[in-house]
Amino acid sequence: MDFSSTGNPSHNDEILSINISTPKKLPTINYKIESDAYLASFSNWNDHEQLLFVEKLLKTMHSTQHGHVNSLLLPMLQRDFIGRLSSCGLEHLAEKILGYLDDQSLKSSELVCREWYHVISQG
Repeated sequence: MDFSSTGNPSHNDEILSINISTPKKLPTINYKIESDAYLASFSNWNDHEQLLFVEKLLKTMHSTQHGHVNSLLLPMLQRDFIGRLSSCGLEHLAEKILGYLDDQSLKSSELVCREWYHVISQG
C-alpha cells in the first residue's frame, strides 16, 4: 500500500492547526482591591452562605482551575491522626486505636508511612 501524495489530488501538504484553548483574559487592573473586598464580604457570611458561594464559584471555573484547587485542598483534607498522636508523645493512644485491627489490616497499615510502621512495630 502506497500512502505517498504523488498522484493523489485530495492530499494536502499543509497542516491545519486549530487552537481550541480559551482566550486569555487581560489582568484586571483593580484585582487586588476587588479581591480584598470580596474576601472581606466572604468572611462576614455564615458557614452556609460561604459554602453556597464557593459552590457557585466552582461551577463557573474551568477544569484546569479545578485541578489547581484540588492540589491546594488535598493536603488540607488529609488527616494522619496516628502520626499526629505519635508525634505528640501519645503513642499509647495510637497503639490502642490500631489494636482494633486484624492481623492482615495491621500488616497493611505498617506500609502507610514510617510513623505508622514505628507505632505498630513498637506496640
